[in-house]
Parts: sequence; structure tokens; C-alpha cells
Amino acid sequence: MQRYIDELQLLHAIRLAVVATDREGVITFVNEAATETYASEDVGLLGRNVLELLAPDPDARTSFDLGVVLAGATWRGDLTVRRPRGDTFLAAVSATPVRDGEDDVVGAVVVAEDMTDIREAEAQATASEQRLRLAHEAAQLGSWQWDMATGVTVWDEQLEAIYGMPPGGFDGTFEAWEATVHPEDHDEVMAIVQDAMEKRSSYVLRNRMFWPDGTLRWIEAHGRVTTDEQGNPSGTIGCVRDVTDRVLVQEREAAAAARALLLQEVTADFFRAWTVEEVEAVLAASLGRVARILPPGVELRVPDGLASVTGGDALVAGSPAPLSREDVQLLDTLAAQCAIAAQRAALQARTSDIAEQLQSSLAASPLPELDRFELAVHYAPGGDALEHVGGDWYDAVRTASGTLALIVGDVMGRGVGAATTMIRVRAGIRGLLTVDPSPRAVLAAADEMMNRDAPDQFVTAAAVLVDPRTGALTVCNAGHMPVVVVHPDGETEALGAGSGVPLGVVRRLDRGVVTGRLEPGALIVMVTDGVVESRTYDLDWGIARLRVRAAEMRDRPLDELVAGLAALADESLQDDVTVVAARLR
Repeated sequence: MQRYIDELQLLHAIRLAVVATDREGVITFVNEAATETYASEDVGLLGRNVLELLAPDPDARTSFDLGVVLAGATWRGDLTVRRPRGDTFLAAVSATPVRDGEDDVVGAVVVAEDMTDIREAEAQATASEQRLRLAHEAAQLGSWQWDMATGVTVWDEQLEAIYGMPPGGFDGTFEAWEATVHPEDHDEVMAIVQDAMEKRSSYVLRNRMFWPDGTLRWIEAHGRVTTDEQGNPSGTIGCVRDVTDRVLVQEREAAAAARALLLQEVTADFFRAWTVEEVEAVLAASLGRVARILPPGVELRVPDGLASVTGGDALVAGSPAPLSREDVQLLDTLAAQCAIAAQRAALQARTSDIAEQLQSSLAASPLPELDRFELAVHYAPGGDALEHVGGDWYDAVRTASGTLALIVGDVMGRGVGAATTMIRVRAGIRGLLTVDPSPRAVLAAADEMMNRDAPDQFVTAAAVLVDPRTGALTVCNAGHMPVVVVHPDGETEALGAGSGVPLGVVRRLDRGVVTGRLEPGALIVMVTDGVVESRTYDLDWGIARLRVRAAEMRDRPLDELVAGLAALADESLQDDVTVVAARLR
């Protein structure tokens, strides 16, 4: 009896729904869990047929057959169980025959477990796994899991396909994966994995790898180190994507950017090349840079006749294979830039030659030799290499009466146009000196000449006449820089400062003159505005600097003096610079 009581208590204690039936299927026993599972307290189960609870469901895949159980077999399966009040739930059901002492079946014990939550969780897990699989397939991701303890690495079929293997083609070892890594990437990849293992962290690999047939591919792997209960690393897990196409696109974009930058820099270098030799040097250096972009084995050269180069093929000495369209375009563009630079350099050479010849023809007559005067001149035309012709001029003439006439002038602007006007003015004034060398008469006649022959030109000039016997000095200024006189004691004067109007502006202008007297050792200094103008100070300050420097150098040889005064010029202006100096002995 005690054993019966214990077993009965056990049946009530377990949380599985247990009912017992007789041979007709009538319920004869219900434990507490069955009462809670199948019915509420006001609906009894005893005396009901178990088939009312386990009646076949038209939509169910499995149906319960009580006859099989009463015939002596055990039945198991998932069933949709109907409660007496009408609602249902999913249950895992096990029905076992009950036998008497004669081994005859006298009933059945039906055990049910509510599987609704479990099966829903399983369904969700299955759906989640399916979604993950579909997502991996859509993203072309393969996954792996490496177990350090066993050394086994599990790859899914997508990962095997990424590595160029058929399903099941990966042998599951770490060494087999390691062998796929490109030798040049191997050490870096292993270092990243090792660092992640030590830090128990996630990691990202982007490296080259080989398919079994030798094809080179790029992969991107996102991995995470797994740990055991003690926090020790137990392996890795992660996913992989083939990024070969993306890498190739990035490489093409990077190559295109490198080509564009190279051409931009080479164009700038060609722009700064003014001679054919400089163009050849730029091309040679550029070909060295281009060679690093082109495929191995391509030989480049500097051809003859750069100005007539019409295509990039002239730059290629040899190539093991046809060049790509991008490489051909690069060489064609380089050749075009080189040809343009070479043509410009040839034009520059011709222009410079013409300028030198023109400038040579503009040179003043040799300085006259006078017993009581020492003369020196510094003349440098301004402008760039293409316009190295000046509008400044000077002249020193010994008159018939033995006096010294000095003229310094400046035509507005520079280049061939200014030089042409300067030739006419200088030639005209030199002729006027033979008629009447007095400064007032010379500039008055020059006014008439400018009004008649060059009314649109702006010309300034200063004229000086010195009598070597008496030291008498006469100055007439037509809008030019003042004439600086440095006396033997270092005192200076600026004669004609602020006076005069440029030549040809006013017809029949009665110009005033300034007179003075020179003592032996005194200096006359005449300059053009290129000596005293600057972007950093005004004209008056420039003239003051000229006077101080002239006084400091008054006892120096005249060649040194005129060079020292010319050094005051602001080179950034690229203006013509003329300095004329005369010392009375």
C-alpha cells in the first residue's frame, strides 16, 4: 500500500500531464499537472474518453491511434491537443499500454508535455537560421568556426566557393587555410589573428589568397575570438566576403588618380622649362615616374625632335605586350605636353635671339673719353625671358665745344614696343645734340618730335650739360628721376626733383632749368625709376636711399659704384635698370 501511495504522489509531483485509461479509453486517473493542462477546476476529466482530448485534427500531420496502444504498442508524436473548453495547444504525447499480471493490456497511460513555447522557439530559431543563411547568400558571405581544442575548422559551402573549392573540398585544418594566404600577406595576417587572440577581440583581415588553380583573389574577413567559461580563447568564428572586384575598382581609381596627379605635376614642370635642354630633362624624369606605373618590361626613351612628337608610341622603346587603353592615353598626353613645351622652348630660343640682337643694336655709342671726366654705366633691361628688351636708354656725347652732354630716358612699358619707341626718341635726341646741346633746347625739340611722331607714348627724360673747364652744370627734367650730385665732402643734391612734364604732353612747353657747379671729385648720378621704385616703400624714400648709397660709395671706382647703385633695384618688379655716373677729375 505504501508503495502505491508513493507512486501516486510521484505522479502528482511531476510536471507532465499524465492520464490513465481503461481498455475503452475512458480516463480513470488524472494527475495534478493534467488537470491544469487540460481543463480548469470546474471541468472534470475523469470518466471522459481520452480521444476527446486527442481527437484527430484535420490539419495535423500526425493522428493518434488508441487501438495501436491497446494492442500493445507504444505511440509517440506531436499532437494538437483539444481542451474540453474548446481551445488547443501543441503537445509532445507519449502513450504506453498498461498490462495486468497476465500480461494482458488493460488500459493505457498517456503523458503529454505542452510544447507550444518550445516549438515556437524552435520555429523562430529555424526561421532565424534560414534568414541568416539567405542573408549570407545574398551578401555572398561565407562563414567559418575554428575550434582550438580539436584543431578543426568548419566552413560552410559558400565559404568553400569563395576559396574556389567544391562543397566538402576544405579538409577542416587551420594549416589548409593558412596555405591559401598570399606569401606577402602571410606575416601580417598571422600577426593580426595572434593579436586578436591575446586581446580576446574582434579583428578584420583584408588579404590576397590563392584558389587551388592558382587564381589570385582578395578576401575580407570579419572574425571574433571565442572564449571558454574561464575566459580563455577557444577558437574563432566569423564570415568572409570576396572583395576582388571592389579591390580592382579601387586600384583602377587609384591608378587613374595617380595618372592625373602625375600629368598635373609634369605639365607644371614642362611649363617651367624654357629651353629644349630643360624640356628633355623634364621628359626624362617624367618617363622614370611613368615607368613605375606601366607593366613590367616596358622600356621608355627620350626621342629626338621633341617638337615634332605626335603620339605616345614615340616614347616607347619596347613592350612585351600591348599596352592598355589607359596606358596609351597616359603616354599620348605626356607626348602632347612634351611637344607643346618643346615648341614653346624653340619659340623662346628664337625670340631670345631676336631680343639679344635687338638689344645689341640698341646699345649706346661707346662712352666718350674726356680728360677731366670719368664715366661709367650700368644698363640691364627688365622683363621675363620672352621680353628681355628694355625701354630705358642713355647717351653720353662730347659736344663740339668740348662740353659733356648726358641724357637718360625711359619709355613707358617694356618689350619690343617700348624698345621701338626708345630707338626713335634716342636717335632723334642724339641728332638734336649736334644742333644745340643745351638741355632746355634738346627737350623742347624732343617735345615737338614726340607730339608729331608718337603722341600716344609716355616718355620721361633728364638732360645734363657740364662744362669740364668751369664745372658749370645745367639740368633740365621732363618728368624723370632727379639728377643726384654728390660733392666731394659727401653732401648730396637732387637737381630737378619734382619738376618737369613728360615729353610730348604739352606742346611748346617752356621748360625750366636748374644750374649748379661741380668741384673736382664731385659726382653726377642719373638713374631710371627701376632703381628707386619698390612695392615696399614710396618713391621719395627710394630717392633718399639712392643719395645715401651714392655718398657712401663716392670714392669707389665708378664701375663698382654704378653696380652698387643698380643693386638697390627691387628685382620683383622686373623693371629696366639704368645708372649713369660721371666724376669730375
